[in-house]
Amino acid sequence: MSVDKALQAALKPLGLPVFPHKYTGPALEYLVTSWNMVPDLHAGDLSRAARYLVNVSYYLPDKQNPHETLEAICRALVAADFTCPQIMNIDDAERRSGAAYGQHWAIECEYCDGGYWDGEACDLGP
Repeated sequence: MSVDKALQAALKPLGLPVFPHKYTGPALEYLVTSWNMVPDLHAGDLSRAARYLVNVSYYLPDKQNPHETLEAICRALVAADFTCPQIMNIDDAERRSGAAYGQHWAIECEYCDGGYWDGEACDLGP
């Protein structure tokens, strides 16, 4: 399965709009996915697998509590064989143009196409 299809399959059930690479519409709460591919499992002059460095950007209104949704995103990614994610608040107060700007969270993980891991042990808590 391609990384884009794997991301869509993992995240669509959460009920948020999910857009690959860019979104410029009017939604106030949504996810934007992006990734970089790194060749991996080298043998001779060939790569036997692709390792994807994945970023899921979660945008939401300023006053909304993000924690329940962030946990759901992480659980969905781990269940779909992505590695255990890191979460970073990358909101930049200097870029704000009023209350409509909202919050921006980055969820980063990895995905392998070519199969050398079966997911990664990850304790997300109770």
